[in-house]
Amino acid sequence: MKTRINEDVKLDVGIQAQSLNGAATGRYYNMAGYGKALAILTAGAIAATKTAKIELLQASDRDGTDAKGIPTTVGQEATTTITANALVTKATITLSTFLAGGTVTINDLVFTAHADTTTPASREFSIGGNDTADAAALASCINDATYGVPGVYASADTGVVTLISLEPGETVITVASDPDDGTCVKATVEAQAFVEIDTRQLDKNNDFSHVAAKVTTDAAIVVGAVMVRGNARNTPEQKVGASAVV
Repeated sequence: MKTRINEDVKLDVGIQAQSLNGAATGRYYNMAGYGKALAILTAGAIAATKTAKIELLQASDRDGTDAKGIPTTVGQEATTTITANALVTKATITLSTFLAGGTVTINDLVFTAHADTTTPASREFSIGGNDTADAAALASCINDATYGVPGVYASADTGVVTLISLEPGETVITVASDPDDGTCVKATVEAQAFVEIDTRQLDKNNDFSHVAAKVTTDAAIVVGAVMVRGNARNTPEQKVGASAVV
């Protein structure tokens, strides 16, 4: 018999979805009876150079008493950071009178603007038309079956190229340009990250038994986090405001 996902893990709100500029720590959850904890961060638009960090904290009770980080087996903290335009799940490139010789780099593949010709085999795209035509030319090169960007799909609309993974979760996207100015504006639309720990990494010698997700941003970014408790000794009880299992 197949087991439902919601019978394998306990799902809770890690951080309430919000526009965050600074730090927020969610509720502390009791890890008694669970072997793993996973905090999943989702982030919306992130301005260039800005970041969103997620980490797992441990405490001795649900009130967060004596809260501190969780060292891993290699001595590192249970934390990871998203940086704008690097390893993201959705990004845009906006062309505004981009000039010949300029380059757009996507996942280490370099596409060069050409005065009037699009040649996928050379990764050259024409900027001989208006911004809408130029963006369409760049998108066609990105989508080329042989010389395009593996695992990435590009769509173009009025000068804006939108990049997504062909198969969500299998490819992430990093974008850059030269020149890095208003003629080619890169933007992160969506990004995600996660941190996972084994409960054996908790400071049980000092009775640390609860974990919480903490998210920190250095600009106003819409973020949210889900807390997942897994490897349960017994089937978790999961109650929510609404649900459907088909």
